[in-house]
Amino acid sequence: AKTTPKTMRACHYPHHGPPSSVVTVGEIPTPTDLKKGECLIKVSAASLNPADWKSAKGEQMLILSFKWPRVYGFDFSGVCVDAGDSDSKDPIQVGTEVFGMISGLPQRDRGTLAEYVIVPRDICAIKPAKVKHTDAAAVPLVSITAIKMFEACGAKEGARVFITGGAGGMGTAALQLAKHKYKCAHLTTTASKGEKTELCKRLGADVVVDYRSTKLEELEGNYDIILDCTGKAWKLVHMLASGGGMCSILSGPTPEALRTWIQESRISPDSITTGIRPFLMSKIGGGLFGFVSGGRSLKKACEARGATFSHVIGTGNGEIMKDIANLMAEGKYEAVIDSEYSLDASLEAIERQMSGRAKGKVVV
Repeated sequence: AKTTPKTMRACHYPHHGPPSSVVTVGEIPTPTDLKKGECLIKVSAASLNPADWKSAKGEQMLILSFKWPRVYGFDFSGVCVDAGDSDSKDPIQVGTEVFGMISGLPQRDRGTLAEYVIVPRDICAIKPAKVKHTDAAAVPLVSITAIKMFEACGAKEGARVFITGGAGGMGTAALQLAKHKYKCAHLTTTASKGEKTELCKRLGADVVVDYRSTKLEELEGNYDIILDCTGKAWKLVHMLASGGGMCSILSGPTPEALRTWIQESRISPDSITTGIRPFLMSKIGGGLFGFVSGGRSLKKACEARGATFSHVIGTGNGEIMKDIANLMAEGKYEAVIDSEYSLDASLEAIERQMSGRAKGKVVV
Protein backbone atom coordinates (compact mmCIF):
# COMPACT_ATOMS: atom_id res chain seq x y z
CA ALA A 1 0.00 0.00 0.00
CA LYS A 2 1.25 3.44 -0.92
CA THR A 3 0.46 4.93 2.49
CA THR A 4 2.35 2.36 4.56
CA PRO A 5 5.81 3.22 5.93
CA LYS A 6 8.86 1.60 4.30
CA THR A 7 9.87 -0.14 7.53
CA MET A 8 7.95 -1.59 10.46
CA ARG A 9 8.65 -2.93 13.93
CA ALA A 10 8.51 -6.70 14.14
CA CYS A 11 9.47 -9.56 16.45
CA HIS A 12 11.77 -11.60 14.20
CA TYR A 13 14.74 -13.96 14.09
CA PRO A 14 17.57 -14.46 11.56
CA HIS A 15 18.03 -18.22 12.09
CA HIS A 16 16.54 -21.07 14.13
CA GLY A 17 17.32 -21.48 17.80
CA PRO A 18 15.89 -20.90 21.31
CA PRO A 19 13.75 -17.72 21.17
CA SER A 20 15.66 -16.15 24.08
CA SER A 21 18.88 -16.18 22.02
CA VAL A 22 17.63 -15.57 18.44
CA VAL A 23 14.51 -13.38 18.68
CA THR A 24 14.74 -9.57 18.56
CA VAL A 25 12.26 -6.71 18.12
CA GLY A 26 13.39 -4.14 15.57
CA GLU A 27 12.85 -2.48 12.20
CA ILE A 28 12.50 -4.59 9.04
CA PRO A 29 11.02 -3.75 5.60
CA THR A 30 7.22 -3.49 5.50
CA PRO A 31 5.66 -6.23 3.32
CA THR A 32 4.71 -5.04 -0.19
CA ASP A 33 4.64 -8.15 -2.36
CA LEU A 34 0.93 -9.03 -2.44
CA LYS A 35 0.10 -12.05 -4.58
CA LYS A 36 -3.28 -13.04 -6.05
CA GLY A 37 -5.97 -13.27 -3.38
CA GLU A 38 -3.87 -11.63 -0.65
CA CYS A 39 -4.31 -8.51 1.48
CA LEU A 40 -2.14 -6.41 3.78
CA ILE A 41 -3.26 -6.17 7.40
CA LYS A 42 -2.22 -3.49 9.88
CA VAL A 43 -1.98 -5.64 13.00
CA SER A 44 -3.74 -4.39 16.15
CA ALA A 45 -3.04 -7.51 18.26
CA ALA A 46 -1.46 -10.96 17.92
CA SER A 47 -1.37 -13.97 20.24
CA LEU A 48 1.20 -16.64 21.03
CA ASN A 49 0.98 -20.43 20.78
CA PRO A 50 3.44 -23.26 21.54
CA ALA A 51 3.65 -23.71 17.75
CA ASP A 52 5.49 -20.36 17.61
CA TRP A 53 8.52 -21.27 19.71
CA LYS A 54 8.63 -24.82 18.34
CA SER A 55 8.81 -23.43 14.79
CA ALA A 56 11.41 -20.85 15.88
CA LYS A 57 13.55 -23.65 17.32
CA GLY A 58 13.50 -25.30 13.89
CA GLU A 59 10.86 -28.01 14.22
CA GLN A 60 10.02 -27.88 10.49
CA MET A 61 13.51 -27.01 9.19
CA LEU A 62 14.04 -30.45 7.66
CA ILE A 63 10.75 -30.27 5.75
CA LEU A 64 10.54 -26.64 4.58
CA SER A 65 12.72 -23.74 3.50
CA PHE A 66 11.86 -20.22 4.68
CA LYS A 67 12.15 -16.56 3.69
CA TRP A 68 14.32 -14.76 6.25
CA PRO A 69 14.21 -13.10 8.68
CA ARG A 70 11.24 -15.11 9.94
CA VAL A 71 8.65 -13.05 11.81
CA TYR A 72 7.04 -14.63 14.89
CA GLY A 73 3.30 -15.36 15.20
CA PHE A 74 0.31 -17.19 13.65
CA ASP A 75 -2.69 -15.30 15.10
CA PHE A 76 -3.78 -11.75 14.29
CA SER A 77 -6.54 -9.19 14.52
CA GLY A 78 -6.33 -5.89 12.67
CA VAL A 79 -7.54 -3.77 9.79
CA CYS A 80 -7.10 -4.30 6.04
CA VAL A 81 -5.01 -1.45 4.55
CA ASP A 82 -4.53 -2.96 1.07
CA ALA A 83 -7.14 -5.33 -0.34
CA GLY A 84 -4.96 -6.40 -3.26
CA ASP A 85 -6.89 -7.65 -6.29
CA SER A 86 -10.28 -7.81 -4.53
CA ASP A 87 -13.37 -6.49 -6.34
CA SER A 88 -16.29 -4.52 -4.92
CA LYS A 89 -18.21 -7.74 -4.09
CA ASP A 90 -15.41 -9.02 -1.83
CA PRO A 91 -16.41 -8.65 1.86
CA ILE A 92 -12.85 -7.59 2.74
CA GLN A 93 -12.06 -4.06 1.60
CA VAL A 94 -9.67 -1.35 2.80
CA GLY A 95 -10.84 -0.46 6.31
CA THR A 96 -12.44 -3.86 7.11
CA GLU A 97 -11.53 -5.15 10.58
CA VAL A 98 -10.57 -8.84 10.32
CA PHE A 99 -9.01 -11.64 12.37
CA GLY A 100 -7.62 -15.09 11.67
CA MET A 101 -4.68 -17.46 11.58
CA ILE A 102 -2.07 -17.30 8.82
CA SER A 103 -1.82 -20.02 6.20
CA GLY A 104 1.28 -22.21 6.58
CA LEU A 105 4.15 -21.11 8.84
CA PRO A 106 5.29 -17.65 9.95
CA GLN A 107 8.17 -16.20 7.94
CA ARG A 108 9.24 -12.90 6.38
CA ASP A 109 6.19 -10.72 5.56
CA ARG A 110 3.89 -13.44 6.92
CA GLY A 111 4.29 -13.48 10.72
CA THR A 112 1.86 -11.61 12.97
CA LEU A 113 4.06 -10.11 15.72
CA ALA A 114 4.64 -7.13 13.46
CA GLU A 115 2.94 -3.88 12.53
CA TYR A 116 1.91 -5.33 9.14
CA VAL A 117 1.37 -8.84 7.74
CA ILE A 118 0.33 -10.27 4.35
CA VAL A 119 -2.38 -12.96 4.50
CA PRO A 120 -4.72 -14.65 1.99
CA ARG A 121 -8.11 -12.87 2.11
CA ASP A 122 -10.00 -16.14 2.34
CA ILE A 123 -8.46 -17.11 5.71
CA CYS A 124 -9.85 -13.93 7.32
CA ALA A 125 -13.19 -13.40 9.02
CA ILE A 126 -14.76 -10.03 9.74
CA LYS A 127 -14.26 -9.18 13.40
CA PRO A 128 -17.54 -8.65 15.28
CA ALA A 129 -17.84 -4.95 16.15
CA LYS A 130 -18.28 -5.56 19.89
CA VAL A 131 -15.22 -7.88 20.15
CA LYS A 132 -11.93 -6.19 21.04
CA HIS A 133 -8.87 -6.81 18.84
CA THR A 134 -7.01 -8.37 21.80
CA ASP A 135 -9.85 -10.89 22.29
CA ALA A 136 -10.15 -11.61 18.56
CA ALA A 137 -6.39 -12.22 18.24
CA ALA A 138 -6.48 -14.74 21.11
CA VAL A 139 -8.73 -17.29 19.42
CA PRO A 140 -7.86 -18.27 15.81
CA LEU A 141 -5.23 -21.08 16.01
CA VAL A 142 -6.76 -22.75 19.06
CA SER A 143 -10.33 -22.52 17.70
CA ILE A 144 -9.43 -23.85 14.25
CA THR A 145 -7.40 -26.70 15.76
CA ALA A 146 -10.09 -27.62 18.32
CA ILE A 147 -12.84 -27.71 15.68
CA LYS A 148 -10.67 -29.87 13.42
CA MET A 149 -10.11 -32.22 16.39
CA PHE A 150 -13.83 -32.53 17.14
CA GLU A 151 -14.62 -33.12 13.45
CA ALA A 152 -11.87 -35.78 13.20
CA CYS A 153 -13.55 -37.60 16.12
CA GLY A 154 -16.97 -37.44 14.42
CA ALA A 155 -18.45 -35.24 17.16
CA LYS A 156 -22.18 -35.65 17.70
CA GLU A 157 -24.62 -33.95 20.07
CA GLY A 158 -24.82 -35.62 23.49
CA ALA A 159 -21.25 -37.01 23.44
CA ARG A 160 -19.17 -37.69 26.55
CA VAL A 161 -15.90 -35.80 26.17
CA PHE A 162 -12.48 -35.89 27.89
CA ILE A 163 -10.02 -33.04 27.20
CA THR A 164 -6.49 -32.80 28.62
CA GLY A 165 -5.06 -29.42 29.66
CA GLY A 166 -8.35 -27.57 30.12
CA ALA A 167 -6.81 -24.30 31.33
CA GLY A 168 -4.33 -23.89 28.46
CA GLY A 169 -4.96 -22.06 25.18
CA MET A 170 -6.20 -25.21 23.43
CA GLY A 171 -8.17 -26.48 26.42
CA THR A 172 -10.06 -23.23 27.02
CA ALA A 173 -11.11 -23.24 23.35
CA ALA A 174 -12.08 -26.94 23.29
CA LEU A 175 -14.15 -26.73 26.49
CA GLN A 176 -16.30 -23.88 25.19
CA LEU A 177 -16.76 -25.44 21.75
CA ALA A 178 -17.72 -28.78 23.34
CA LYS A 179 -20.53 -27.04 25.25
CA HIS A 180 -21.78 -24.44 22.77
CA LYS A 181 -21.03 -25.78 19.29
CA TYR A 182 -21.13 -29.55 19.76
CA LYS A 183 -23.68 -29.68 22.64
CA CYS A 184 -21.74 -32.38 24.51
CA ALA A 185 -23.57 -34.07 27.40
CA HIS A 186 -20.60 -34.51 29.73
CA LEU A 187 -17.22 -32.84 29.88
CA THR A 188 -14.20 -33.96 31.91
CA THR A 189 -10.85 -32.17 31.75
CA THR A 190 -7.50 -32.02 33.57
CA ALA A 191 -5.98 -29.01 35.35
CA SER A 192 -4.05 -28.13 38.49
CA LYS A 193 -6.04 -27.27 41.63
CA GLY A 194 -7.18 -23.75 42.41
CA GLU A 195 -7.59 -21.00 39.81
CA LYS A 196 -7.14 -23.28 36.79
CA THR A 197 -9.76 -25.76 38.04
CA GLU A 198 -12.20 -22.88 38.68
CA LEU A 199 -11.55 -21.51 35.16
CA CYS A 200 -12.34 -24.93 33.60
CA LYS A 201 -15.59 -25.20 35.56
CA ARG A 202 -16.62 -21.70 34.50
CA LEU A 203 -16.03 -22.68 30.85
CA GLY A 204 -18.29 -25.72 31.13
CA ALA A 205 -16.30 -28.65 32.60
CA ASP A 206 -18.45 -31.02 34.69
CA VAL A 207 -15.44 -32.76 36.25
CA VAL A 208 -11.88 -31.43 36.60
CA VAL A 209 -9.18 -34.01 37.37
CA ASP A 210 -6.09 -32.77 39.23
CA TYR A 211 -3.37 -34.23 37.00
CA ARG A 212 -0.71 -33.67 39.69
CA SER A 213 -2.31 -36.02 42.20
CA THR A 214 -4.03 -38.44 39.79
CA LYS A 215 -2.49 -40.94 37.37
CA LEU A 216 -4.36 -40.62 34.08
CA GLU A 217 -3.81 -44.30 33.26
CA GLU A 218 -5.71 -45.25 36.45
CA LEU A 219 -8.78 -43.13 35.71
CA GLU A 220 -12.02 -44.87 34.84
CA GLY A 221 -14.40 -43.68 32.16
CA ASN A 222 -16.09 -44.35 28.86
CA TYR A 223 -15.73 -41.38 26.52
CA ASP A 224 -16.97 -40.88 22.95
CA ILE A 225 -14.37 -38.18 22.30
CA ILE A 226 -10.91 -37.76 23.82
CA LEU A 227 -8.92 -34.67 22.84
CA ASP A 228 -5.26 -34.84 23.81
CA CYS A 229 -3.85 -31.30 23.99
CA THR A 230 -0.85 -32.20 26.19
CA GLY A 231 0.79 -35.27 24.61
CA LYS A 232 -0.80 -37.82 26.98
CA ALA A 233 -2.66 -39.91 24.37
CA TRP A 234 -1.17 -43.26 25.41
CA LYS A 235 -2.45 -42.83 28.98
CA LEU A 236 -6.02 -42.29 27.78
CA VAL A 237 -6.68 -45.09 25.26
CA HIS A 238 -8.31 -47.31 27.94
CA MET A 239 -11.12 -44.75 28.42
CA LEU A 240 -12.14 -44.62 24.75
CA ALA A 241 -15.62 -45.96 24.02
CA SER A 242 -16.30 -48.30 21.10
CA GLY A 243 -17.35 -46.16 18.13
CA GLY A 244 -15.55 -43.16 19.63
CA GLY A 245 -12.55 -41.16 18.50
CA MET A 246 -9.30 -39.83 19.95
CA CYS A 247 -7.45 -36.91 18.44
CA SER A 248 -4.09 -35.45 19.45
CA ILE A 249 -2.12 -32.36 18.48
CA LEU A 250 1.11 -33.68 20.05
CA SER A 251 1.15 -37.49 20.25
CA GLY A 252 1.64 -39.71 17.22
CA PRO A 253 1.74 -37.39 14.22
CA THR A 254 0.52 -39.34 11.18
CA PRO A 255 1.49 -39.04 7.51
CA GLU A 256 -2.19 -38.26 6.79
CA ALA A 257 -2.04 -35.23 9.13
CA LEU A 258 1.10 -33.88 7.48
CA ARG A 259 -0.26 -34.44 3.97
CA THR A 260 -3.51 -32.65 4.88
CA TRP A 261 -1.63 -29.74 6.46
CA ILE A 262 0.66 -29.30 3.42
CA GLN A 263 -2.40 -29.26 1.15
CA GLU A 264 -4.59 -26.99 3.32
CA SER A 265 -1.73 -24.56 4.01
CA ARG A 266 -1.14 -24.24 0.26
CA ILE A 267 2.57 -24.71 0.89
CA SER A 268 4.46 -23.87 -2.29
CA PRO A 269 6.08 -27.07 -3.69
CA ASP A 270 9.39 -25.24 -4.19
CA SER A 271 9.65 -24.55 -0.45
CA ILE A 272 9.32 -28.25 0.46
CA THR A 273 12.64 -30.02 0.97
CA THR A 274 13.46 -32.20 -2.04
CA GLY A 275 12.23 -35.75 -1.52
CA ILE A 276 9.95 -35.01 1.44
CA ARG A 277 6.66 -34.77 -0.49
CA PRO A 278 7.14 -38.02 -2.48
CA PHE A 279 8.37 -39.71 0.72
CA LEU A 280 5.26 -38.73 2.69
CA MET A 281 2.91 -39.47 -0.20
CA SER A 282 4.34 -42.95 -0.81
CA LYS A 283 2.97 -45.96 1.04
CA ILE A 284 6.41 -47.00 2.29
CA GLY A 285 7.49 -43.48 3.33
CA GLY A 286 4.17 -42.70 5.00
CA GLY A 287 4.21 -46.04 6.80
CA LEU A 288 7.78 -45.46 8.01
CA PHE A 289 6.89 -41.97 9.26
CA GLY A 290 3.83 -43.33 11.11
CA PHE A 291 5.97 -46.07 12.69
CA VAL A 292 8.74 -43.70 13.85
CA SER A 293 6.31 -41.05 15.16
CA GLY A 294 4.20 -43.58 17.09
CA GLY A 295 1.12 -42.63 15.09
CA ARG A 296 0.69 -46.14 13.69
CA SER A 297 0.74 -47.90 17.08
CA LEU A 298 -1.66 -45.37 18.64
CA LYS A 299 -4.01 -45.91 15.70
CA LYS A 300 -3.88 -49.69 16.23
CA ALA A 301 -4.50 -49.34 19.99
CA CYS A 302 -7.60 -47.19 19.36
CA GLU A 303 -8.83 -49.48 16.58
CA ALA A 304 -8.56 -52.45 18.96
CA ARG A 305 -11.21 -50.68 21.07
CA GLY A 306 -13.43 -50.15 18.00
CA ALA A 307 -12.48 -46.48 17.91
CA THR A 308 -10.39 -44.14 15.75
CA PHE A 309 -7.17 -42.16 16.26
CA SER A 310 -6.19 -39.04 14.37
CA HIS A 311 -3.65 -36.26 14.62
CA VAL A 312 -4.45 -32.76 13.37
CA ILE A 313 -2.41 -29.66 12.55
CA GLY A 314 -4.30 -26.37 12.28
CA THR A 315 -3.84 -23.83 9.51
CA GLY A 316 -5.67 -20.67 8.35
CA ASN A 317 -9.35 -21.38 7.65
CA GLY A 318 -11.82 -18.59 6.85
CA GLU A 319 -14.95 -20.76 7.12
CA ILE A 320 -14.12 -21.87 10.66
CA MET A 321 -13.22 -18.28 11.59
CA LYS A 322 -16.65 -17.07 10.39
CA ASP A 323 -18.24 -19.70 12.65
CA ILE A 324 -16.11 -18.46 15.58
CA ALA A 325 -17.00 -14.81 14.78
CA ASN A 326 -20.71 -15.71 15.01
CA LEU A 327 -20.24 -17.57 18.33
CA MET A 328 -18.31 -14.60 19.77
CA ALA A 329 -20.95 -12.13 18.56
CA GLU A 330 -23.63 -14.27 20.27
CA GLY A 331 -21.64 -14.34 23.52
CA LYS A 332 -21.21 -18.13 23.31
CA TYR A 333 -17.43 -18.09 22.97
CA GLU A 334 -14.96 -15.92 24.85
CA ALA A 335 -11.27 -15.26 24.61
CA VAL A 336 -9.46 -16.44 27.74
CA ILE A 337 -6.47 -14.14 28.15
CA ASP A 338 -3.68 -14.76 30.63
CA SER A 339 -1.71 -11.56 30.00
CA GLU A 340 -1.07 -8.76 27.49
CA TYR A 341 2.28 -7.30 26.38
CA SER A 342 3.43 -4.54 24.03
CA LEU A 343 5.22 -5.49 20.78
CA ASP A 344 8.50 -4.19 22.27
CA ALA A 345 8.03 -6.62 25.20
CA SER A 346 7.57 -9.61 22.86
CA LEU A 347 10.43 -11.58 24.46
CA GLU A 348 8.77 -11.35 27.88
CA ALA A 349 5.51 -12.49 26.27
CA ILE A 350 7.26 -15.45 24.64
CA GLU A 351 8.87 -16.43 27.96
CA ARG A 352 5.46 -16.30 29.67
CA GLN A 353 3.90 -18.50 26.97
CA MET A 354 6.81 -20.98 27.14
CA SER A 355 6.60 -21.22 30.96
CA GLY A 356 3.52 -23.43 30.78
CA ARG A 357 1.96 -21.44 33.64
CA ALA A 358 -0.37 -19.28 31.54
CA LYS A 359 -4.13 -19.56 32.10
CA GLY A 360 -5.42 -19.14 28.55
CA LYS A 361 -3.62 -17.03 25.93
CA VAL A 362 -0.73 -14.55 25.94
CA VAL A 363 -1.52 -11.55 23.70
CA VAL A 364 0.83 -8.96 22.17
